[in-house]
Amino acid sequence: MRSLRNDILARLPYHSWTRASQVLVAGCAAAVCSLPAGAAPRAPGGGGDEKPVFTRAELEDALRTGRPDKRRVAVARLAEIGDRPAWELVLGALADAEPEVADEAQIALGQANDARLLADLAGTQGLRARDAHLRLRAAEALGRASLELPAEWLVRALDPSDPELCRTLLWSIERLHDAKKLGGDKEKAVSACARLVAGRGEGGVCGAALCALEKLDHFAAQELLGGALADPDPALRCGALLVCARAPEQERLDASRAMLADPDARVRAAAIENLEGLESRAAALALVEHMQREPRARLRWEILGWLRARSGLEHGFDPDAWRAWAETVEGRVHTGEARAGGPLGDTHVAFAGLNVLSDRVCFLIDLSGSLWQSKVGDRTRKEIVDEQLRNVLQALPPETLFNVIPYTSEPDPWEKRLVPATKANVARAIKDFERRHQTGRGNFYDAARAALVDPEVDTLCVLTDGVPTGGQHWNMALMIEELVEHARFRRAAYDSVLVDAPKRRQKDWATLAERTGGRSIVVKPE
Repeated sequence: MRSLRNDILARLPYHSWTRASQVLVAGCAAAVCSLPAGAAPRAPGGGGDEKPVFTRAELEDALRTGRPDKRRVAVARLAEIGDRPAWELVLGALADAEPEVADEAQIALGQANDARLLADLAGTQGLRARDAHLRLRAAEALGRASLELPAEWLVRALDPSDPELCRTLLWSIERLHDAKKLGGDKEKAVSACARLVAGRGEGGVCGAALCALEKLDHFAAQELLGGALADPDPALRCGALLVCARAPEQERLDASRAMLADPDARVRAAAIENLEGLESRAAALALVEHMQREPRARLRWEILGWLRARSGLEHGFDPDAWRAWAETVEGRVHTGEARAGGPLGDTHVAFAGLNVLSDRVCFLIDLSGSLWQSKVGDRTRKEIVDEQLRNVLQALPPETLFNVIPYTSEPDPWEKRLVPATKANVARAIKDFERRHQTGRGNFYDAARAALVDPEVDTLCVLTDGVPTGGQHWNMALMIEELVEHARFRRAAYDSVLVDAPKRRQKDWATLAERTGGRSIVVKPE
């Protein structure tokens, strides 16, 4: 029986194993978790149509195969077994070089109900491992633990010299606190967070520490809030505004209204979000007044979109009309509904059907295999994308700053930073992109992070088939959570144009857009 199953698996084409594995597991296998250790395959009904199941030994063998999709399914099934030997195999898979396998292990470990296993995850097999990616995976997974964890496990791993790990651990402290799963000596966490904020290290770390501190000890955070709002680092000022978002209404209004004058657009974006959340007359009037003087296009459109959604009115950038409406607001605003991805008006600049609202935009183009595998009429999809990119770049106003990052297994930026949309720069960008012929996996996660190294970028405009297949992460849901956390102190919107994306992935991209203030549309190549 086992050889028959292995023969079935061996005959499956590589690219179809994800779908086929579901059929094999769901349609041809009973629940693995019902098997005692070392049990022989059996059928639940005992009838003539007995369906085989996979034993732990077979799943362990599958973890040694060269096929990552098969290893991923084995990880999921081992997590369903859920005993100590199975969890040890899942923990080992966290170090798998293929992101789809390691992502599956990371997600599974976050739900493990084995205290010893979680202790191992906080030790040398996770938080204290030599590999940086493995440490990050462990830090994120611990933040989703279903058991109470001692705060000391996370605190002792805080290392300001590793900002990415430090931020992830602080985020996990927040999540565990919110889920009422943070135990042990919480005062150690309070002290550690306060030291990080006062230490004025990397801004994102300080911002994350302030947010975690506010959850653990509101009064301790309040003592540091004034200094954080005036700090030179915009990431910490964004963190301070996130803390203000949980303050009483008048305090939130005053702080956010004052920060609308901040020189950094990221901080102004956080202040605008706070005022929108208040939904009061005073907040609406502050937004109307700021809309007139906001220099960044994306933020002006953001305010206009909120005003239209909450009022049900279709005024443009007319401050008198909006001021008259805001004066009528009594209590909280509930007139309209938010328009995720809806049209805001014609900017006369569009990329494959999506209006470009930003004047600080980075175009991310997925050059993975799907772009080359089919034609539309007598043209390849790459030729169609060439035309779409040419059209949008040539339509950009000269004051716009832009960049183009094609990506396959690695992002390959055209320029290191945004450049003005002069005729010469636009011509260079078009020529460079039309010469591109690389192919491979679609590493969206690393491309997005590469784009956001430039502090000027406020919008990522992504053209993709919607199915990331390489890079640090493979699982879209996990990717979304980490990108949204990163956006807390970075404030960038994700706009996406999806070409032939599966419906499930369409929902994922819509979620990413909604949670970052972006939009997502689905198009068919023509």
